[in-house]
Amino acid sequence: MRHYFRVLMVVSAAMLAFSCVTLAQTAPSAGAAKSQAPESTHDLSGVWLGDGTGNNRALLSQPAATLMQPWVKAKFNAQGVTSDPDLFLESCDPLGVPRVLLTNTPVKIVQTSGEVVFLYERNHDFREVYMDGREHPKNLDPSWWGHSIGRWDGSVLVVDTVGSNEKTWVDWSGLPHTEALHTVERYQRIDPETMRLDLTVDDPKAYTQPFTVKRMFKLKPWDIGEDICTQSAEQHFRQEIAAPATAPFRK
Repeated sequence: MRHYFRVLMVVSAAMLAFSCVTLAQTAPSAGAAKSQAPESTHDLSGVWLGDGTGNNRALLSQPAATLMQPWVKAKFNAQGVTSDPDLFLESCDPLGVPRVLLTNTPVKIVQTSGEVVFLYERNHDFREVYMDGREHPKNLDPSWWGHSIGRWDGSVLVVDTVGSNEKTWVDWSGLPHTEALHTVERYQRIDPETMRLDLTVDDPKAYTQPFTVKRMFKLKPWDIGEDICTQSAEQHFRQEIAAPATAPFRK
């Protein structure tokens, strides 16, 4: 009997050892499981429309009000939209950054391996955000749209823009800036239908410190239209700015 139990114990131990070896060979290692885990898609592609009404055009005015340097405040008070609604619609000049981010028209985001392209319905303007690791040029000539580079910070697309000329405005209320303007946009898709933008404006020659605002965007089942700036379009825009509370807004 003792010999029987001894044999049984030896066989059981052998079977247990064989099972452990088999499990070790078939179970994925922690490293393998990690490598097979799905990565973030970083997908912001699609057509997006910012929330709100005409009030978003002056979204930056409130935080900037107490940060204006004296010359900025004087220029703003003398030439702001509040004194002349037609002032900033005398031509079809590009809006530039960050003003274009406050429009009530949609934007289409197209992503490639080396860049993210923003296609704006308003005047069919576009921006290229370089994602290939390059830096801003050292001797950058100021331009309407400046120079934008981007990177991913986790699930957030960070867009860094410098080199804007002084012909553009910070927002639709008439906030001026200098060629030292530096904007940082942080885009995050917080659910399948919603994208959040945190926008920081920094111009040490015009404002005493940087300021940040938030705007939400909704994904839309459209494509962008052809909203070209013409003489007749300017007249419509002037009426819209003069009466923002009743301005049409796409939903």
